[in-house]
Amino acid sequence: SLSTVHLAFEGIRARVQAPGTAAAAASVGFASPMLKVLPRDVPVTPTVGDGLAVSLARNERESFQVVVLPRGQAMQGVSVRVGALTNAQGQTLDAAGVTAAPVGYVQTKADPPYRSPYVGWWPDPILDFLPAVDIAKWDAQAFWVRIKAAPEQPAGIYAGTLQVCTGNAVLFRFGLSVRVYDFAVPAASPLPLAITFWPEDHPLATNAAEQKGWRNQPDYPINAWKSHKERWADFLADYYITFDSLYAYKDWSPDFDVLARLQQQGRLGRFNLGYYGKATDTDANDWGMADTVARLRPRYERAKQLGLLDHAYIYGCDENPKEAFPGVERAAAVLKQAFPDVLVLTTTYDDSFGMGSVVKSMDAWCPLTPKFDPAKAAVARAAGRQVWWYICCGPHHPHANLFVEYPAIEGRLLMGALTAKYRPDGFLYYQISIWNSRKPIDSGPFTDWDPRSWTTYHGDGSWTCVGPGGTPLATIRLENFRDGLEDYAYVLALEAAVARVEATVAERAAKADWLAQAKAALVVPDTLAKSHTEYTGDPVAVYAWRNRIAELIEAARP
Repeated sequence: SLSTVHLAFEGIRARVQAPGTAAAAASVGFASPMLKVLPRDVPVTPTVGDGLAVSLARNERESFQVVVLPRGQAMQGVSVRVGALTNAQGQTLDAAGVTAAPVGYVQTKADPPYRSPYVGWWPDPILDFLPAVDIAKWDAQAFWVRIKAAPEQPAGIYAGTLQVCTGNAVLFRFGLSVRVYDFAVPAASPLPLAITFWPEDHPLATNAAEQKGWRNQPDYPINAWKSHKERWADFLADYYITFDSLYAYKDWSPDFDVLARLQQQGRLGRFNLGYYGKATDTDANDWGMADTVARLRPRYERAKQLGLLDHAYIYGCDENPKEAFPGVERAAAVLKQAFPDVLVLTTTYDDSFGMGSVVKSMDAWCPLTPKFDPAKAAVARAAGRQVWWYICCGPHHPHANLFVEYPAIEGRLLMGALTAKYRPDGFLYYQISIWNSRKPIDSGPFTDWDPRSWTTYHGDGSWTCVGPGGTPLATIRLENFRDGLEDYAYVLALEAAVARVEATVAERAAKADWLAQAKAALVVPDTLAKSHTEYTGDPVAVYAWRNRIAELIEAARP
């Protein structure tokens, strides 16, 4: 496959080689952000061309990868740069919204509990702090190019040049076209989320003593991040995630300063007032829940004072089995009496979502994705309940998940097309910051970051990495999670447009053809996502679906 890429590149080299430079012993291609480009051992097949086109809505972020492939000799100080992007009217895409960074690699050293096609170096962290990298001969090095359109960015097509450089010398130039659609995605998540960010480690028996010693070091990642708390909160909000925790970790409570700031920015999602466990079977009126209510009461009052209460939820009884159902019901009943205007949420294992069990006081159920039954969910919703869904260390393939070794497209489909198909009321994830590395990432592209997270999984419960000094670094998996939510925002925008057109007799008649097309586009095609276990691996199918929806949104404007 490398020979094919190199041969294809020779066909365009004359058009992309920078004038006045010697022919570099390298080829360059492009790859979707929904693909993982492994640097060694595994063949890569990037798309070869003298340019590419990207599309996005206002306030949206979209990415692509530039893949540099040396041919038999190493390259030093390689970087990717994007020049000014300008439309026909002379307007410019905000330069601050265009960035390029090397993709970093983490090394798996053993088979995980799920099936992995390869043990070795995998792409995962995006090294924003690193302006350039050296590339060994025959390695494949990806660069992650992000484009963000400002909320007020004029719609249209912006064109410019992308450069591949070594040091200050430009080796290749490619055309770059960016289409900005005439609508915006929301600043806050279009889907309610309950996600933990509260860094912790997970030692194994083989290294528990050593890792315990690391906990006393200020540069240990679970300590180092704390000096950048506000930066982490803003970073997470960029990915639609609120600074929050499902669980009652030591020293954790809702950070109302951060939450109020996110609310002012229009980026606040859901946040937890605190965890609850099952109630006892005593005869006391509160069934042993007095301490829980007392712990949550001041948080409730503070949220109410700040006007944040409509974003609050209370989570607990994590994955409780059937024998715990009476205690789960007693706990929910107490909480609803104490806090009637706050959503009470659980992952308790009730496949009937409260319709066939003693648990009648629960507001929201959250099954694992394979257990999400649309028919049962409809019955629960008719009774005033919500039904979310979640993933964790399971499910495994053929179900979608976000492990380091799983295709990147799965995160985007899970939060985009699969969410649009099944319509859960929210998404829950137990942790995105289980870090077991000794120190933050401060070099690359091959890093010392340990991809092991919970037990011997790679990336489960860990969608983030820590950069120099404790600063945040995104992963490819986190980028695709956010991109999927933006895809879902497109779907909701088209639904809103359909409702608006149908609300007026005259417009409904004038746009009858558009209505038919829009309603057809809102049906997620089986070729994209047929079921929980049958979905595409082709990014082209995702773009075709997404772009069709975008064009219909634009066409709905008066």
